[in-house]
Amino acid sequence: MSKDPFIVINPNANTGKLGKKLDKALKLTKEYIGDFDYALTEGPRHEEELAQKAIDEGYKMLVALGGDGTATNMGDVIVNYPDVTLGLLSAGSMCDWHKTHSIPYDLEDSLAIFVEGHSEKFPAMKCSGDRTYYAFDMTDGGFTGKAAAAAHHEMKWMKIGAIKYNYLALKYVLKTPNTPCTVTIDDKNPINVPGLTNFFAGFGDDISGFRVLPGNPVFSKKNKDLGIGILHGVKGIKRVSMLVKSIPGNHLGIKGFWCTRGRKLMVESQDIPLCCESEGEIYNEESMKVEIERIDDAINLIVPKEREYEVKYDESYFDEEFEESYTKRKYEQIG
Repeated sequence: MSKDPFIVINPNANTGKLGKKLDKALKLTKEYIGDFDYALTEGPRHEEELAQKAIDEGYKMLVALGGDGTATNMGDVIVNYPDVTLGLLSAGSMCDWHKTHSIPYDLEDSLAIFVEGHSEKFPAMKCSGDRTYYAFDMTDGGFTGKAAAAAHHEMKWMKIGAIKYNYLALKYVLKTPNTPCTVTIDDKNPINVPGLTNFFAGFGDDISGFRVLPGNPVFSKKNKDLGIGILHGVKGIKRVSMLVKSIPGNHLGIKGFWCTRGRKLMVESQDIPLCCESEGEIYNEESMKVEIERIDDAINLIVPKEREYEVKYDESYFDEEFEESYTKRKYEQIG
């Protein structure tokens, strides 16, 4: 039997900053957990191969040292092994999945939580498109997906990640066309969306600093479902305005943004394929249909025993009908 834990490290996390400080990170980690085995990723999705190899060798505790992509790729393997637990150590650019569970954006603080060893079962999203991929915080499709895909395909010469990602994000926010789609939630009647701009679904509330579904971690846990956001009919500079407003969560009620809840979301494009991603990992670029389904108790995760979830708005903003999203509404903040 192999000695737990096994740590998978992405030296390219945080636009390569982790790799530059790797010796310091390893020393700090050893101070908290003692000796451990580890491996470094060498390319996209290499986490999956390393996680599978560690499980095959008998490890029951795997740890992601990196960001959301590192952890999600490992989780995509771990969901198949109910007796394996995943720990999250913060060392990425954003660490949205970590924030959802109140794991601090600091390596030493996240190590302190890990050594406490408190684990719980959490759900996953089974995302089906060109391939099946398990996501654990948020997934989205539309211009955000196109920007994430472009980061894999374009400007490979650019070494400064932040400049590259910001440029591509702005480029595809402005140029990605709206597309007619049919949206089906659970067993309800399909909704015709004349021009889908973007969609969001998940257990969290934040994507790369944009609070698209404020308070959703609380609501999703209570209702055992997904928060869903549909942005439609929004073009050009109005998309940029929406994104700016969404940083603090003040975009709710804008014309063209609809929020709802459900356990399963199906989006069928009638025009062009939807590019869909989760934590920067692309699972659809060619299919005209994607499905996202909540899977309960899918993964064991190390989390703080006591967690704080911010609720900025009342859950009623998820109760609007789709037709009401064609008009501007106003929501009052709590507190």
